[in-house]
Amino acid sequence: MTDRILQLGLTPADAGRLLEASPARLRGVGGDPAAIFAPARRKVGMLFTSRSGTTFFVDILNRSGVFGGIREHLNGYRQRTGAKKYKSASMADYLTETVRRYSSPAGVFGFKGTAEALLPLAQVGELPENARQWSWITVRRDDIVAQAVSLFRAKATGVWHSVGKLSGKPPMPPYDFVGIEKQIELIQRKQGHIERFIAHHDLTPLRLVYEDFKDDPTDALKAVFHHVDLIPPANLAELVAEGEFTIMADDQSQHYADRFRAESTYQLE
Repeated sequence: MTDRILQLGLTPADAGRLLEASPARLRGVGGDPAAIFAPARRKVGMLFTSRSGTTFFVDILNRSGVFGGIREHLNGYRQRTGAKKYKSASMADYLTETVRRYSSPAGVFGFKGTAEALLPLAQVGELPENARQWSWITVRRDDIVAQAVSLFRAKATGVWHSVGKLSGKPPMPPYDFVGIEKQIELIQRKQGHIERFIAHHDLTPLRLVYEDFKDDPTDALKAVFHHVDLIPPANLAELVAEGEFTIMADDQSQHYADRFRAESTYQLE
């Protein structure tokens, strides 16, 4: 199993921590990938680092009806709640039920997550053997400082999404250079996991950048459909216009990002 973990871009320590956070009955290995993914004629994996706009983006894909329900099916929280709900006796049981429930009528199953979400797929034998059977998408931000400020704010306030124009935005916690710096280090480490996985298997993912789609995701959405060899729906523009997720960045978060950059430059001199 150690070799499999390294091929995911993770370390044995990463895997051990993740397994400890999952329900005991889901920590084993073994399964029949062909049976687990039988309902899925197309398999889509979206790998990202936190606060890169994937919730907003995937909401539109899901409402198209083509992609079924792309969610963070494989993170620790989903494993705990899903295993209890499905009465899963093993990771293979949990994934079988997840694929059955969330595959679209067209046979598309997708998940989104950090590289840590790849571990359950390795437990059942889907990865690394079948990595090339998946359509991979990566999502990142160019402005990693702004991303870190967003992550710092979300962790401090517990508010991760803003839905609806009247939902408002959470207050900014007190400025903390070290706290923001830790989020930068976390983002870089997790992005490294993703890049190691891609490089190890010589994959060619569709690479999306938050700054390119945050104002108008239409072209990026079309690129996803084409990448998975699907035809974008005729009402794609309507689906975009109907989206209720709003950008949470504001003048305060911009001020924190500018201040962090200024202090970083000062400390480096």
